[in-house]
Amino acid sequence: IPEHATTLALKPTDPNAAGGYSEPYRLYNLDVFEYEMDEPMALYGSIPVMLGHSTQGTSGVFWHNPTETFVDVAPSGGDMNTRWISEAGIVDLMLLPGPGAKQVFFQYASLTGSQAMPPM
Repeated sequence: IPEHATTLALKPTDPNAAGGYSEPYRLYNLDVFEYEMDEPMALYGSIPVMLGHSTQGTSGVFWHNPTETFVDVAPSGGDMNTRWISEAGIVDLMLLPGPGAKQVFFQYASLTGSQAMPPM
């Protein structure tokens, strides 16, 4: 879930977890003036894509919902679990099975389209 002024490895949003946030990540299009670093608050656009990567492979999830969404991240054993909460609307959940990062991004681009080439 990009567009947050924090690390790429998501921190837990459980207030009891060490080094985590007390609030969930917020997905909402905002133009924040003088945003704070290391905060889970939304920043500019929101892209509801979550990637999981390990030595066995890469997979992803695309959460298609137009309303404000919150993402809770919680550690569970050696893994991280996420919980997605949207205010309203119909939820379309697309699983991107991979098995590698290249295939996950190709699958995502087949859903959303790819970047147009600039004019020459």
